[in-house]
Amino acid sequence: MKKMKISKKQLAAAAFAAFFLIMAVCTGISRIAASILVPKVTTESVQEGKLSVVIQGKGIVETRMESLISLEKGLRVEKVLSAGTVVKKGDVLLQYDKAYLQESVDKKRAEIQKLELAVQQARITGQPPARVAATDGAARDVQLSEENYARAEEGYSMAATNYEEGILLLQQTLEREKQAAEEEKMGAMKQAQELEQAGKTEEAELLRRQAEEAAQQRIAQAQTVYDGSVQELEIQKQQALADLQMQESARDQAYNAYESAKEQDAVAAANDQKTAEAGGYTIQSVQVDLDMAKKELAKLEQAQAENAEVKASENGVLRESSVTAGGVTDETSFLAIGWGGYRIKGSLAAEDLSKAEVGDEVKITVPGQGKALKKNIEEILSGTAGSGKILGSGAENGGANSSGNTVAAGSFYAFLNENEAVYGSEVSYEINRQTESAYKQVLPLSAVRKDVDGTYCLVAEKEETILGAEYKAKRIPVTVAEKDGTHAAVTSTLTDEDKVIVGSSKEIAPEDKVRLKE
Repeated sequence: MKKMKISKKQLAAAAFAAFFLIMAVCTGISRIAASILVPKVTTESVQEGKLSVVIQGKGIVETRMESLISLEKGLRVEKVLSAGTVVKKGDVLLQYDKAYLQESVDKKRAEIQKLELAVQQARITGQPPARVAATDGAARDVQLSEENYARAEEGYSMAATNYEEGILLLQQTLEREKQAAEEEKMGAMKQAQELEQAGKTEEAELLRRQAEEAAQQRIAQAQTVYDGSVQELEIQKQQALADLQMQESARDQAYNAYESAKEQDAVAAANDQKTAEAGGYTIQSVQVDLDMAKKELAKLEQAQAENAEVKASENGVLRESSVTAGGVTDETSFLAIGWGGYRIKGSLAAEDLSKAEVGDEVKITVPGQGKALKKNIEEILSGTAGSGKILGSGAENGGANSSGNTVAAGSFYAFLNENEAVYGSEVSYEINRQTESAYKQVLPLSAVRKDVDGTYCLVAEKEETILGAEYKAKRIPVTVAEKDGTHAAVTSTLTDEDKVIVGSSKEIAPEDKVRLKE
């Protein structure tokens, strides 16, 4: 048998045909795998339009107005209506224990009597004690010291004069005695001379000796008298000087004592002033307590005059009571009366607070009534003025408390007729309206995504590959301006031609391959 010979061209054509066959098979296999593995997405284009605002939540029926009734402190409550009781004007809300009230009146009257006595006592103790001024006695001592000093000064002056005159007189007396002794001696000498001339020498000599001795004795005696008299005069002068110095010291002491007495009187006067002021303050303090006690007694007596009853001043509801039967009232005890008709207080979450507006229609569903009431919002309060209630299941994003419930950021109010609801009952509400202005870019909420890098959406972007046209998820950043239950108004770089991914058969991320749902 003859063997067939194949050319190179035939081999190349066969290889090229085999390549295309393999490529076709692989493409088919790739498309089959893509239909299984690549997520299928639903896309929409960005639209222009308005958002629908739907706010749902819970509310409570309360009165339009509220008045607080302060209760007299220190009284025992015999009975009190329960909170939520509907009352008419003049109905008894609370009854005090009459016996306890009478005991309180008696105690208050006794307290007033004690305070009145305390005022009288304060008036007495506040008066300065009677006293004699220390300067009065000190002034008399000064006057007496001046008189004693003057007498001592006069006595010293007299003693000095007596001393000078006495010395002169004593000197004259001494001189006279000396002269007389000398003259007497000279006379005896003359007689002795005569005796000597008469030959009586011994007698003459004796007479001379006697005359000399007598003269000396007389002079010595005169000198002794002189010396003693001078010493006596000096003693008298020294005594007068000592008395003068003593009176001068006494006078100085009297003046010092007078100055001290003036200081003592000044201190005593200041103390008396302080005593009087303290007494005045005590009187004022006790008088304040007395006036307060009298006012409290007047209130207790008024309570007795009102038969120990607290009555409703308006038709309404006893909203709250801080006391219970058997309890004793204090400074914070009160009753809260609601009146002026009924209203709904609806709790608003933080994100809904800015959406609701005064005048919006609100549908209110009251338990036991099949038909919803249609009312209008009369007032909206934010913060602590309108919050504090726990929201129902329809509220979102209002912040959560420790128990996981959402706390209201504010409240709205809508008026009701009295026959439309029962005070204190819980109701449901719904506010449904469209935004006033249209937004240029509105997307379904399912298209809006968020991660750590921010808010974005995904668009299916077409790419040409060797296997044909394919789509890949591309990230486009967006900013959400507002949203409702189904859509969100955004600002972004999206165009009308962009295929925004709004649904996917699988979880996708940016740069993932996707295929469009046909």
